[in-house]
Amino acid sequence: MNRAIKLRAPIKLSSENVERALFEQAKEEPEVARLREQLSGPSAQRAADELNRVLDIDAFEILSRGWASVTSVRNAVQLSAMMPSPPAIVRLEQHNMTSTSTLVLESHVAGRALPPLRLTLQLITGVQSATLAVRDGRFELVALEKASIIARLSYKNSLIKEHATGIEGAARDPFRYQRAVADQKADVDIPI
Repeated sequence: MNRAIKLRAPIKLSSENVERALFEQAKEEPEVARLREQLSGPSAQRAADELNRVLDIDAFEILSRGWASVTSVRNAVQLSAMMPSPPAIVRLEQHNMTSTSTLVLESHVAGRALPPLRLTLQLITGVQSATLAVRDGRFELVALEKASIIARLSYKNSLIKEHATGIEGAARDPFRYQRAVADQKADVDIPI
């Protein structure tokens, strides 16, 4: 079930995104500035394809890392590892998680290595609520309400790409209270 959780729209870079990053890098790296034309077009597209393979994000893994750092989840996991018992249910209300990582693109032109292009990927995840089942020292997702991810890829202080999408593939919580629609009127006749 957890493997079905994915980004509604995957993060995809274009050759233009890579060319923009190289333009920013060229401001500080004379060697990149001299070879910028050779790094554009098909070369930038190959670089974008490589980066897109790395940006194929496992949404459940991102969520799991964040949830594993929550004290109540960590305590439930540790307790379940020590004492076999029925699954414990842990409910997490609205929360946000932020993850930052560095992507490094190494390029070679005519057999010569260029300075690596270091991009920062920031993932900001917002979750309305999540229900986890904890057993045998592990947890698995039972239900997930409205979740989204904003991905920001930047070179130093220059934003190269921002991508916002939802997370899909998780069951909704069947026990979650659903508000009644306000415009519905109910008539009740009580005989006196």
